[in-house]
Amino acid sequence: MFSELKNKIYWVGAVDYNTRDFHGFEIPSGTSYNAYLIVDEKIALVDAVKKEFCGDLLAHVRQIVALEKIDYLIVNHVEMDHSGAVPEFLKVAPQVKIICSQKGKEGLLKHYQIADKNFQVVKTGDTLSLGKKTLKFISAPMVHWPDTMFTYCLEDKVLLPNDAFGQHMAHPKRFADEIGEDLCMEEAAKYYANILMPLGNIIIKKIEELEKLGLEVEIIAPSHGAIWRKNISRIIAAYKDWAHFKSKPKVVIVYDTMWESTDKIARHLAEALAQESIEVKLYRLRKNDGSAIVRDILDASVLLIGSPTLNTDMFWTVGGFLTHLRGLKPKNKKVGIFGSYGWAGGASEAIRKEIQALGLEVIEPALEVVYVPCEEELRKIEDYVKVIVRIVQTR
Repeated sequence: MFSELKNKIYWVGAVDYNTRDFHGFEIPSGTSYNAYLIVDEKIALVDAVKKEFCGDLLAHVRQIVALEKIDYLIVNHVEMDHSGAVPEFLKVAPQVKIICSQKGKEGLLKHYQIADKNFQVVKTGDTLSLGKKTLKFISAPMVHWPDTMFTYCLEDKVLLPNDAFGQHMAHPKRFADEIGEDLCMEEAAKYYANILMPLGNIIIKKIEELEKLGLEVEIIAPSHGAIWRKNISRIIAAYKDWAHFKSKPKVVIVYDTMWESTDKIARHLAEALAQESIEVKLYRLRKNDGSAIVRDILDASVLLIGSPTLNTDMFWTVGGFLTHLRGLKPKNKKVGIFGSYGWAGGASEAIRKEIQALGLEVIEPALEVVYVPCEEELRKIEDYVKVIVRIVQTR
């Protein structure tokens, strides 16, 4: 069922309650593919949906207008969860003119081999009059593909920023104030951490650009998850904090274990840090959702990585996780290393090289034990914890 945002601007997208994985991003409740219909003397559809949900999109649009009355299809982003329905939509509405960026045009032609006609390429500052409503376009390359752009309705002060400010979350309600803003903020943090974290510098510049353009925004309607119509300053402020890697007095412990020695160290670290009134998150890699781990790393001041040594190297799950983290490019963290080994070490040095390659500062020395930690080695953890506490308190 469609929903009206404001003054004949409608949500006409689809809700996917069944998907649980988005490129390895675990989404327990599913997600939504938000598309928006703007009705005036001319009619524009902004964004489409994933291919499998084209029927939902068409049904929602038909509840408002006949498909042959739509004049424009605005494609803010070519990624297939937003453009997959475009070919089918063009079959039932061949009269529409496609509005997109130059990279968007190139991407649509490459993905779908649609006819190279009826395209209108736009850039920052370009406008489109629908009658009483005026749409303004803002180029947003690499937020998060090169083709990305935002669409803004001047008269209604509605920003349609595609993947920015979104959340992977399926819900029968459309608005953050209906769903619960705290839940939406947590899902937005998880979304940002796993998808947009490496783009912080670009995102800050784009927010500054929007502010310089003097655009008043009363509604933010992203292409996934909840629509913000109240307290929108909260999500904007959060994006600024996340993009600047603003940290909290929080320690995230990420590890894996073979014969539970590294697990014993990890739990001892967590308990000792908690006694110092520091927020601690403890994650064993094979037992936890990697996307939840990344979300907690986003605003942590210290990250502790633990691994046993296997074949003179780090354990394979730790190596895989660090490879993922390398692509996300976290900043403003100090990283400690811990673990156990038997007849030969190697894990700590391998982790150290990965952390240094990330440009993060390593807390030296690493905390290592041979085979199973004895009482004396566990007491050494107390000294290590004191070092971590001082670091957290000074950041």
